[in-house]
Amino acid sequence: MGDFLQGLSMVTNFSTVFWCAFGSVLGIILGALPGLTATMGVALVIPVSYNLSNTATGIGLLLSVYCGAVCGASIPAILLGIPGNPNAIATVEDGQLMTRKGLAGQALGGAVIASMIGGLGSEIFLIFFSPLIARMTLAFGPAEKTTLALVGLVIIAAVSGKNILKGLLMGALGFVFAFFGKDPVSGIVRIPFADLLRQTPLANGFDMTSTLIGLYGVSQVFSEIPNLKKTQDRVVAANIGSVFPPLRKIGQMWKIILSSLGIGTLVGAIPGTGASIAVFMAKNAATGICDASKGKLEKPGTGCLEGVFAPEVANNAVTGGALIPALSLGIPGDSATAVLIGALMINGVTPGFALFSQNMPLVYSLFITLTIANIFMGVFQLAGVKVYPKVLLISQRLLMPIVLILSFIGSYALAGSSVEKGLFNVGTALFMGLVGYAMKKNGYPLAPIVLGLILGGMFEEQFRKAMKLGAGTMSRFVSSPICWVFFLISVAIVVSTSVKNRRENGK
Repeated sequence: MGDFLQGLSMVTNFSTVFWCAFGSVLGIILGALPGLTATMGVALVIPVSYNLSNTATGIGLLLSVYCGAVCGASIPAILLGIPGNPNAIATVEDGQLMTRKGLAGQALGGAVIASMIGGLGSEIFLIFFSPLIARMTLAFGPAEKTTLALVGLVIIAAVSGKNILKGLLMGALGFVFAFFGKDPVSGIVRIPFADLLRQTPLANGFDMTSTLIGLYGVSQVFSEIPNLKKTQDRVVAANIGSVFPPLRKIGQMWKIILSSLGIGTLVGAIPGTGASIAVFMAKNAATGICDASKGKLEKPGTGCLEGVFAPEVANNAVTGGALIPALSLGIPGDSATAVLIGALMINGVTPGFALFSQNMPLVYSLFITLTIANIFMGVFQLAGVKVYPKVLLISQRLLMPIVLILSFIGSYALAGSSVEKGLFNVGTALFMGLVGYAMKKNGYPLAPIVLGLILGGMFEEQFRKAMKLGAGTMSRFVSSPICWVFFLISVAIVVSTSVKNRRENGK
């Protein structure tokens, strides 16, 4: 009880509440703008979160942007038929049909209520299961942690694109970036032209935050440059109508809500799946429930609230579910949680058993801020249903320069009073932006680079420890059942993803 009260005291202050509110609004706007994602939003606010006085406040800002962006993606999906991110694809069909019927307000309001139910419901599972999974990691030694890092990298490589080889190559590139700087054992500077660059900031490796900002912020600007010359032709529905669906209707959908909540949380908790799978599974389950209702519920696909509620509950339930392996194991389920893990580590939160055993007040503060983030997400989006659609009319010619300026300012501000390091951070963001742009243009996913950068240090440190304990042999890996399980999981993921991709390419 004392840990909970201490965690509560870390959150119950004006600063935390303000930044959670700000993050929710910012996240909703980012989610509503096609092309801007939750991943990019989290990356852009990392410098702000890092410079806030309270760690809990910084985490609250990150989680609020994350939750807000996931929910905000439903706005363009319903009004324009353009999902703000791939997770909102299943909302498009019924959302667009409701808009054409003059029920855009009910569709938007229903999506918000469904998002709150999904977010808050999945958090209950997060609170109960993440400490249990974290406790299991007590059985992990250096060898097991090495193979765990390998599994995390393979998972994110498998789900980040249609070509797993490209994903693995990007993960390897992330490892290369992680190995820049000083050797953790000998202290030798490991960079090209070491004698020349020894006294530069590069001797300490790439700055994590500037790297994330460059890969997701600056690269997006470069990607949008060819589209700036095109005239923007977006027409937002003029008649929003009532913004709150009938309570009786919501009550009738209780089976759909519970089904979608369970699917979203479970799928989110399984690393390597993601919301894109959960939303279609939830919509399919809802169709079965509606068929069995004998006409009491409308069937998804006909322009009904059921077809909006099911995917939106599942979509936001994934956020809480995905945080279970992210906090307890440090394994993300998708690119957004990969960046979120990096952001949490920058803010001093290292996933795993140590977090739950040594810093429970911070864990409780994280749970409380996640609750606040979900509540603010619902309140602000519901209150702004008639306002946020106007955001869709913002010109890319105005938006992209703002994103670029904020990216460079954020990178520079991380260095504090050091001009040299500030310029180096800006250079890092620009370099990573060019790398990210080149990779995206050629179909290479960015998330594995991020995870490789995050896991690279852990992989190297634990691998060298395992080799030292094994007297220079692989005996620690060969003799561990957990290592074999992780290794077989990695192989199974590579094989199954390759077979699946070949079948899809064949079709």
